[in-house]
Amino acid sequence: MKLIAVDLDGTLLTSDSRPSPQGLDAISHAVSQGHTVTLCTGRASFDARHLTGELSIPIIASNGAEVFDSKGKLLRETPIDPSAAAEAIRYLLKQNVYFEIFCPEAIYSPSDGEQKLLAEMDILVSANPEFDRDQLWESAKIQFVQFGFRGIDQPLQLLEQGRPIYKLLVYTFNADRLNEITEHFNEQPQVHTTSSANHIVEVIAKETDKGSALQFLAGQLGVDMSDTVVIGDSYNDISMFETAGTKIAMGNAVEEIKRLSTMTTRSNNDHGVAYAIRSLLEI
Repeated sequence: MKLIAVDLDGTLLTSDSRPSPQGLDAISHAVSQGHTVTLCTGRASFDARHLTGELSIPIIASNGAEVFDSKGKLLRETPIDPSAAAEAIRYLLKQNVYFEIFCPEAIYSPSDGEQKLLAEMDILVSANPEFDRDQLWESAKIQFVQFGFRGIDQPLQLLEQGRPIYKLLVYTFNADRLNEITEHFNEQPQVHTTSSANHIVEVIAKETDKGSALQFLAGQLGVDMSDTVVIGDSYNDISMFETAGTKIAMGNAVEEIKRLSTMTTRSNNDHGVAYAIRSLLEI
């Protein structure tokens, strides 16, 4: 048996944020052949389930902060320390940027977040007329259609209510501000950062990443890491590429992922997950 970990955005999902039907079919076929396939994503667990429909497979979500078995039972969670999460939220509120808070039941974002992104985008396009405003907004509005997305007026109330905070995600068109925020969090002792796409930085607990979550799940299933396969495309996949036995980069992957890979498959828009699984397992 092999344990196959498949990323979502830029991997199983095409550029319109929909799962490749061929990819879903290949995953189902691999499972029917006795292999275990897990989604390993930066998305929330409920969003991943919503996107992939009736697949009954384990899920590693929120960049490793949540690990579920195939029946949806939570096996492990590694939320951000509450005091560190409160400090991070206060800092982001002062930065006046769009951000999201990943909790077990929903993704929360300050209610004025969309207006902040629109204002940033107008400034960017005004300074760079060659940029396509519609294309920029298409990439940003994916955030607002995530399953379980909710606006919130007082984000610190989540901590007062004792909610675990799995991840914070910042989206900004201001590259200097994004770098400044990334540097700030990388200097904090209880968190670190990663990224899954342009304009984004994600903040998670220091002990959290996709690689450690994959190792945990493999241990639960009795699978040696040499029998694990990972398929991904972006920076938040690096940790699982560093731990897996076989590492498959998407054709559209960033260069850091391709350098770590065992092989490269087709792009996400050309059903690269399906091609990789069927080639690997000869099915």
